[in-house]
Amino acid sequence: MKLGETYENVLAAYPPVQRMIAGERWTVIQAGTGPTVVLLPGGFGLAATSFQYIAALASDYHVIALSYPPRLNQVAQLTSGVVAILDACGVGAAHIVGGSASGGVAQVLVRHHPQRIATLILAQTGAPRRERAWLDRLIARACEELPAALILGCLRLAVHAFLPGRSEEMIFWRWHFAGVIGEQTRASLAARFQTLADYDHNYRFTPEDLQAWPGRIAIIEAPQDRMLPANEQAALRSLYPQATVYRLAGTAHRDSVTNPLPQIELVRTIIKGRPPIATMVH
Repeated sequence: MKLGETYENVLAAYPPVQRMIAGERWTVIQAGTGPTVVLLPGGFGLAATSFQYIAALASDYHVIALSYPPRLNQVAQLTSGVVAILDACGVGAAHIVGGSASGGVAQVLVRHHPQRIATLILAQTGAPRRERAWLDRLIARACEELPAALILGCLRLAVHAFLPGRSEEMIFWRWHFAGVIGEQTRASLAARFQTLADYDHNYRFTPEDLQAWPGRIAIIEAPQDRMLPANEQAALRSLYPQATVYRLAGTAHRDSVTNPLPQIELVRTIIKGRPPIATMVH
């Protein structure tokens, strides 16, 4: 089955629904039954981008995938919304997968609401960096002030650079993100970067933060991740000495989206508590 057909079938089988949380509209996709796995969204904050994870995990788990409301621009607003959605879905504790841009939300969530998390999985993500906050704010301001056509054009060029080639998978993902970009406003784009600035400037973590927390932590790294260099990967590892670290050989940052099956299987086995030894760093 072609990837586009899979995408349409998943959304037809598990249609997104809207939930109002504190006056903001969240989009939620639920699938399957069993222990709950929450998939926090990537950079554009869209639940549907995780459709392959939803389809694969729904056979064994109750999967909740979220889209962030476009106006929210603080990490605390997002973590409060995640908890409210767990409450609305009748979920006590869940396995949380926070990848890429949502890794910060996941790390704040486990510190502010530790009782709601059974397993924390951080994938291709990093620790807060105060020296980066100025760049986050600069990009947010550019999104607010520059012409929308210029901003959206730059994003389209970035997507083409991030997803090169003529394979079916790359063509599909360029089409998918072209649609996502087309739905963005300057305000929604600015909010995403303001959230990153909030994370980088206002949060500081230490290795002692979660010493009393009984849950499990796993870190998934991509050895060829150009968006998250080796020093940033090491900084994240140093914050979680109790974590088990996995490196998916030969992968880059985009592979969590364009070639997700190895990561999906790793997520599944981490949750089961029997991760494959061959991928372990320590």
